[in-house]
Amino acid sequence: MACAPSPAAPNSPPPEPQPGRTHTPMATTIAAHQLAEALTQVMPHMAHPTSSTPTLAGVHFANDGAHLHTVATDRHTLAVARRRLHDCEDEWNTTVGAVHIAYLHAWAEAHPTHSDTVDLDLQAGQLTATSTAGRIAVPTMDGVHAPWRALLAKHLDHPCEPVDVSMLDTQYLARWAQAGRHLQITQASPEAPYILAGPDFIGLQMPVRPILQEAPTRAGLAADWATSIGGATGTDVDLPLPADGDAAPAMTEDLLKQVLISAQDLYDVVGGEDRAAIAAHARAGAHAWTAHRLLQVLRVIDPRTTELALADINGELEAGDFPELAFDDAETLGHQPQAWVDSYLAARDAKRDTPTPATV
Repeated sequence: MACAPSPAAPNSPPPEPQPGRTHTPMATTIAAHQLAEALTQVMPHMAHPTSSTPTLAGVHFANDGAHLHTVATDRHTLAVARRRLHDCEDEWNTTVGAVHIAYLHAWAEAHPTHSDTVDLDLQAGQLTATSTAGRIAVPTMDGVHAPWRALLAKHLDHPCEPVDVSMLDTQYLARWAQAGRHLQITQASPEAPYILAGPDFIGLQMPVRPILQEAPTRAGLAADWATSIGGATGTDVDLPLPADGDAAPAMTEDLLKQVLISAQDLYDVVGGEDRAAIAAHARAGAHAWTAHRLLQVLRVIDPRTTELALADINGELEAGDFPELAFDDAETLGHQPQAWVDSYLAARDAKRDTPTPATV
C-alpha cells in the first residue's frame, strides 16, 4: 500500500493512550518489545527538529511484508533496524516526527512481557498502535525520507580496497551504543563510510576527510610515536584484553537443548523403578526451562545489563568454582548450606546401605 500521509499538525499535544483493543482489518502485528528495541537502536540518529531537512527529524517505517524496518539519519550517520513481523496484511511506508516517535517508543516500552503484541495500522495522516494495554495514535509526516536501501546497496556492493588508516569523528560514537554491545565494522576504502552491523541492525558513518593535509598512514603514525615508545617490544604483552562475546545466544541454545534432552530422558525412564532418575530428569528440564524464560524476560527489560551479567556467569561456569560461590551466597542469605549437603549425603548413603529386594 502506497500511503500519502498528511503533515503532522504543529504544536500538537501528546497523544493519549486509550483503553481497549479493537480488530484492525489491515493490521501489521509485531512484538511490543521488538518495536521498542528497533526504535531504541535508530532514534539517536534522527536529525534535530530544527534541521534544514525536516523529514529527517523523525523515524521512517518501512514494512515490506516480512520485516518492519525503522530508519533514522541526520546525513552524518544512518541507522536501520528490522524486526520480523508476526502478521502482515499489507505493505506500507511512513515517517513519524521526533516528538511523536518518543511517545510511541515510551508506549511500546511500557509493555511488561515479551509475549505482548502490537497492531500497527496506517491511515491517511496517522499511525495507530493497538495492544491489550491500550491504543496510541501519532501523526505522520509528509515528504520523502532518505533513500536508505539505495545507500546500503551502493556501499555494501563497493569493491574492497586496502585501508591503511582512516579517521572518524568521535562525536557520533555514542549513537552506536544503543545499537548493541557488539557490532561488526568494515570499510571498503579510506573514503567509504564505516559499515556497522549487528543482529538485525546496520548503519553507516562517514569518515573524516583530510583537508589541506596529507592523508595519514600507519607508517607515519609509527614514526610519530617512535620517540615515546623507544626500543620497547610487544611480544609478551597481552593487553588490551579482548572483550567477551555475547553469551546469551549460546546459553539460550544450551538451555533449550537441556529442556528437550531432559524431556527425552524422562520419557525413557517413566514406568521404571528408578524414582531418583525420574526426579532428576524432571528437575533438570524444569530448571532449564525456568532459566530460559527468565533470560528472555531479562533481555527484554534490560538487554545490556543482561549481556554483562551473562558474561560474568559464563566466566564462573568456565572456572568451575560456582559450587563454592553458591555455598557462600547461601551462607550470606542466612541459610545453612552445609546442613543441606549433610542431609543429602545421609539420605544417599542410607539408600546405598539398604539391600535391594531379590527378584525372581
